[in-house]
Order: sequence, then C-alpha cells, then structure tokens
Amino acid sequence: MEKKILRLLIVDDSPDDAELAVATLRKAGYMLKNQRVQDLASMQTALDKGGWDVVLSEYTLPHFGAQLALDLVKRSHLDAPFIVVTRNIRDHDLVKIMQNGAHDVVLKNQSARLAPAVQRELRVAEERRQLRTLSSSLNEMESKNRAIIEGSREAISYSLDGMHVDVNKAYLELFGYESLAELEGVPVLNLIDKSDHPRFKDALRKASSQNPPLQQEFLAIKKDGGHLHAELSISPIVLNGENCLQFVVVDVSKRKAVENRLQYLNQHDPLTGLYNRHHFTQELTKTLEKVKKDESQSSLLYLDLIELKEINDTLGHAAGDRLLLKIARLFREKLGESTILARFSGDEFTALLHGMSEAEIKESVTALLATLKETTFNENGKTFRCDGTVGVVVLDKSTESALSALNKAYQSCQHKRPPKPAAVPMPAPTPAAVAETLSATMTPLHAAEVETHKAAPILHDAAMDWEARLKIALEKEGFQLAYQPIVNLHGDPEEYFEVLLRLVGRQGELIHAGEFMPAAENHGLMPAIDRWVVRQSIQSLAALHREGRRASFFVNLCPASLKDPELLTLLQKQIATARVKPEFLVLEADEPAVTSRSTDAAMFMQAVRKIGCRFSVDNFGNNLANLNRLRNMPIDFLKISGSLIRNLATDALTRTSLKAIIDLAKAMNTQTVAKFVEKAEDLGILWNLGFDYVQGNYFQQADAHLDYEFADETTLSSETSSPNWAANSNR
Repeated sequence: MEKKILRLLIVDDSPDDAELAVATLRKAGYMLKNQRVQDLASMQTALDKGGWDVVLSEYTLPHFGAQLALDLVKRSHLDAPFIVVTRNIRDHDLVKIMQNGAHDVVLKNQSARLAPAVQRELRVAEERRQLRTLSSSLNEMESKNRAIIEGSREAISYSLDGMHVDVNKAYLELFGYESLAELEGVPVLNLIDKSDHPRFKDALRKASSQNPPLQQEFLAIKKDGGHLHAELSISPIVLNGENCLQFVVVDVSKRKAVENRLQYLNQHDPLTGLYNRHHFTQELTKTLEKVKKDESQSSLLYLDLIELKEINDTLGHAAGDRLLLKIARLFREKLGESTILARFSGDEFTALLHGMSEAEIKESVTALLATLKETTFNENGKTFRCDGTVGVVVLDKSTESALSALNKAYQSCQHKRPPKPAAVPMPAPTPAAVAETLSATMTPLHAAEVETHKAAPILHDAAMDWEARLKIALEKEGFQLAYQPIVNLHGDPEEYFEVLLRLVGRQGELIHAGEFMPAAENHGLMPAIDRWVVRQSIQSLAALHREGRRASFFVNLCPASLKDPELLTLLQKQIATARVKPEFLVLEADEPAVTSRSTDAAMFMQAVRKIGCRFSVDNFGNNLANLNRLRNMPIDFLKISGSLIRNLATDALTRTSLKAIIDLAKAMNTQTVAKFVEKAEDLGILWNLGFDYVQGNYFQQADAHLDYEFADETTLSSETSSPNWAANSNR
C-alpha cells in the first residue's frame, strides 16, 4: 500500500505510551501527523477539526475510556479504524468493545502487532469507501434506469422462473392492471393466448441463448379478456442477483390492422369485395399444381355480363357499379362461400369450383344463368336484364397453364355472346331537321341563327345559355351532390367523403362541374353555388349522423367565397339548425386561391376555426415553395395534386418531392391526402411515403349514394404476410 501522511489521533493519558505507538508506526514507514487527547472535551474538539485517518485509544482512563471515545467517533460519522491499545483487558471487555465497533485490540506489550493491524484496517477502510462510492453510483444508475423504464412508452416487465417480478406503468396500462400486486406471482404465459402457447414456450427456451433480443409477435390477452397483437422482445438479464428475463412489449394491433387492410386491398376488388385478377390468377396457378399432383379435377368458370356497357353509357358508371354489386352478391349466393370468386375485369367474373362432377357443374351453370336472366336492374324508371354468358373449362393434368385455361374459358364465353346488330347508316340531317331539333331542345332561334347552324350537329347543353340555366338550377334545385370516399391508410374507422357537384341535364344525365363552372365564374354565380353546396352538404351530413354514421365531408369552395361574409353566416346558421358538430365539416380551397389571396384566406380560416370546422388546401404540390407560406395558417389537411400521383411508380424525383412534403406536413401537424389513386401498386408506395388518406376511382367513382363500405379491420384477411404490391386494378 502506498505510504502517505497518516493523521493519527491518540486517546491516552500517558505521553510515553503515546510516543511508543508513534515510534512503532514511524518505524513501519508511516509519516505521521498526530495529536494526543485524554478527556472527552479535548477529544470532541479534535474530532470537530476532522480529517483523522486512525484513532488509537487506551481502554481505561480516569473519567474517560475507549467505550466513550468510540461513541464520540460514531456520532461524528468518522469512518476511520478505531483500535484499542491497552496494557491489559479482560476477555469480557474485549468482546464487548469489539461488538460495539472497535476494529482491533492490541496490547502495549505486543507493539509489533500495531503496524500490521493499522495497515489492515486502513486497507479495509479504503475498500469501504470504494464500496460506498460504487453503491451510490449503482443506486443512482438504478434510479435513472427505473425512471427511464417507468417513463418509457414501451411496456416492460421482468420475470423469474416464468413469473412476473416487476413491471412498469406502461405494461400495467397495456394489459389493464392497476398495480404490480395484481401481477406478482402471475405467469407471463397467462397473458398469451392459448393458440400461441407452444410458440411462446419455444421462444422462452431460445431467449437465454440469444445474444440480441429475440423478437416475435404473439396474440396477447388483457385482464378484461380482450385481445391485442403484441411484439415481444425477450432478453436475459440479471436482476437482484437472479437470472431473469426482460420482456419489452409493443402493441402492434394498429399496425396489423393496417397491414391486413393493405393486404385486403391488394387481393380484393375495392367495389365488389371479390378477389381481383392478380390474386385469382395466383389461386388458379395453385389449383393447377394441386390437380397435376394428386390427379384431381377442378373447373374454371368465366362469366361475362352483356348489359353492363349499355348501363354505363346510358345511366353512368355509378349505376353500373350498383349493378356489379348486385351481381357479385348473386354469384356469391349461388356458387357458395367456398368458391373462389373474382371480378376479373370491368364486366367479367371468374370462379374456381372444386370437387364437382361435370354433371354437377353443368347443373350449377344452368341454374346460375337462369337466375341471371330472371334478375332485373331498375334505375331512373328504366329496367335492364342482367343477362350474361358463361365459359367453362375443366382443369386436369392435361391443362397446360393458368393462362391457357383462362384463354380457353374466355373464348368459350365469347362464342356464346349474342351477335351485335349491324349498324344502320343514318342520313345526314337536313337544315330543317336541325332547326326542328334545336327548337325542341332550346329557346327559339332567329332565322339568321338557324342559317348559321345549318351545317352544325345537334347541340349539347354546353351551347345553351348557361347563365339562365344555372340560375334556374339554383332556384329549382337543379343541382345534385355526388360523393367520393376518402380512405384512411392507418386504421382510422371514421368515414370521409369529398362532396362534388353535378348539374342535372335535360334528359336526366349528370353534367360534371368542369363543364359549367367556367360559365358560373364568368357570370359571378360561384359564391351562390358554394352557398347551395354548403347548405345541402350539411343537411346530408346531418342525415348520416342521425343514422349513427360518424362521417365527415370535404366541401370545395371557389376563391371568391373566401371573402364572402354571407357564407360564414350561412355556415353557422346551418350547423346550428342541423345540430351537426362542426368538426365533421372540412372546407377546402385550391392552393392558388389560398396563396394568391393569402390575407383573405388566413382571415377565412381563422373564422372557420372559431366556428369549429376544419380546413383543407386542395391540389397542393405544384409549387413546393408555397409550403412555407402555409406554415402559419390553421390548415388541417393537404390534398396533393393528382399530377404528382399519376406517375408515382416510375418517377423517383416525384417520390422524393412527396416525401419532403409529407415530412413538412407532419411538422405542421397537418394530415395528407393523395388524390387520383387509380392503381393498386400505388397504395404501397403511398403508405411507405407516409400519406394519411387516399382518394380516387380505384376505390369508387363519385356517386350520389353514400353506400361505400369502408373496410373494417376486424373483418379483413387474417393473412399476416407483408403485402405484395403487384396487383392490377381493373376498375
């Protein structure tokens, strides 16, 4: 041990004996700084000065002694060796003083023992100081770790021999327990669903041999019996000297729901809920492999609807979609739940039948066609028959491939289609016929006007007097609302729709806003139209809420409406009258309207926010510099321009720009919507980029009916594999 100056306090009434002790220690190599005391007062004074390394005390002194000296040392919290150096001591006194805390007893006639005893006790005292320092550091570290664990959002628990011994607050909250006392002695296995017990036991066996933490997903059980998908990281740890296991638990139920939802969208047609072309082709390939392996037999049905194109052309795609839904339900009822049924393209369906003889297949197809012929579709007073043709191909070991089977079934189906009637050439209309047609469909024209239009074809509504027509539509409720769903990519169960405007034509057809809005803007009718849309939207929203549907509407506004005081007054009045919560109404305006009229837009947004409504900027992204101008505005949603979405899969630069927009939007606490989504493969890209919502014809075209079925995560496919974004959309 390295020699140093030793500060020595001697309690003795004999100067000679004290000098003997000093000489002995100096002879042993110590450099000393010493002081002798012989009564309580002088010793207390010496202790108050502090800094003593060793205390040597005579056992018996007049009115004083080693016992009192030891008590003084204890009260002063001096951690220094206390050694009794005496001429004589009885065994009973020796035991008593040692029990009270003396470190050693050395007789004065055995002075050779003094130096080794001092050396030993100094070493022990140093080890004690080091132990205190380490213990303090350990306690501090444990306190920090406990604070980190308690403050962690991740649920953490520790188990010994499979039983809970410690947990943090997040773990209790995750599983629904009030305190650790409820879990102490409860096996961790009890929180895992029985179906996962074998996998969990295997994971526990492997955990001790894993250097990095073992990570697996399990179906866990809460205290109330509810289930959650949990990702567990299991790692060995020593806790209070015992070999334990640490469990870090993350609730991935929401992520699983999103994965399942994306998997569902990847495999299913979004309109009918049947399998899509991509997934059906995979199933057909698997069926062929099975047929060739076990020499069994299956059948491929190819079903083609005859009337769908006519309905789409006559009544619009929304009516065609309703027919498709009706036919899909009919096919499912007739072919059974076990049949693999798909919407293969726009008006074509395919099905796989297993374990049926040729006679049974023929009977089933005949019954299906008969039911199809008897089924009618009524829309706008018109009745259509749901006729169709079916091609059948038997799948056996002689079938070359899935593609050849599909081609054969398609050709069989096409041969059965009735021939199209030959086109009858129409004579060119005479000027008189043109004039007669114009007079029947429009206000009378002067003779000069008829002469001018002699060579023109029959005119469309676009050639009419739009100003008069639009004013009549406002007065006579000649507009109609259409709705397109906005689908959440991250498990939000709420329903969102964008409200679009249509003008009812003379023959009942619906005219898109793009055809009449320029005229409305030229004639200053846009604010009045916006007020009509807001009023009708709130009434429609109120009706949905009365049905128990928590839907939200996005309503587009023109630039002039951003400084229309009548609109804000109408908005407040309609919301109060309809008893609709204002947060379910999202008003939106195009990016150019917001940035070019930033003062008006900011004031309008503040007024809308006070009412309680939300605000969205539409068609954003064509000028990224504008994002900084929007930072301080109360914006809830950014709808990204469709021009950026259309080439998403092939344009890496666009994806980089979109990622930058989304990151900035998140920093602004603003949600993002991708518009014009038309392809299934774009969904995976949009999800990875971090979009919150998607909208487009891939899900549903704008329709007057609010019957879109938002996917319920609890009913989607239970497959847990990662989505394979290679599906083709046939909408």
